[in-house]
Amino acid sequence: MKKILIATALIAAFSSSLALAKTEGEVIGIDLIRSSAQVKSNSDSADDAHLTQYYSHNKKDSGYSVGVNYKYAFNFNDFFIAPGLSYNLINNEVKAGYSRSSDDFYSQSVKLNNQISFQTNLGYDVSDKFAVYVPVGVSSFGYEIKTSDVSGSSVTTKKTGRESSIFYGLGLSYQPAKNWVMNLEYNKFQDLKLTSANAATISGGTIKANVGINMVKLGVAYRF
Repeated sequence: MKKILIATALIAAFSSSLALAKTEGEVIGIDLIRSSAQVKSNSDSADDAHLTQYYSHNKKDSGYSVGVNYKYAFNFNDFFIAPGLSYNLINNEVKAGYSRSSDDFYSQSVKLNNQISFQTNLGYDVSDKFAVYVPVGVSSFGYEIKTSDVSGSSVTTKKTGRESSIFYGLGLSYQPAKNWVMNLEYNKFQDLKLTSANAATISGGTIKANVGINMVKLGVAYRF
């Protein structure tokens, strides 16, 4: 009987060591990212209002990139809060333009370079392996806008800067093995309201560009 009790205790201890933990503690991960950006642009100059074919554009493009993140999760009876920080390289450039001839054209490029985010995941552990969560946060995007306007004379501008956007989304996490977590997450961002350098058009107008961003992240992380 004593041997059976000892064996049972050893098995229970071993099983406990293999059990998958709930969403809590420190997590460091990497993400594969697909970002999609839609740029709606136009000139703010009244002199350019009749030239919508030149300066008013609605273009969309997507790209793949990678990122790293850190979170710390607090668990309350299977509900968890996980604030954290992330840094993503963004490889997304949206190009637009209009050409009447080789010496009469306009072109524009809006490029997203990187993203720094503060994010909090609000979630629930469905089981020891699966969890669902809602990510909410704010991101700062590094961007670059280039324009070139040619019609008799020419003007070329370039502007770099940072602009912030709030976001929300939906996420699913799966723990295939102890301490390892896989995540699939979708983020939708409030439009970035960007402007070009001054006098980006021949008539002196500035280009306004509203950038809508959607992002899907597939990640793997290690939980300490």
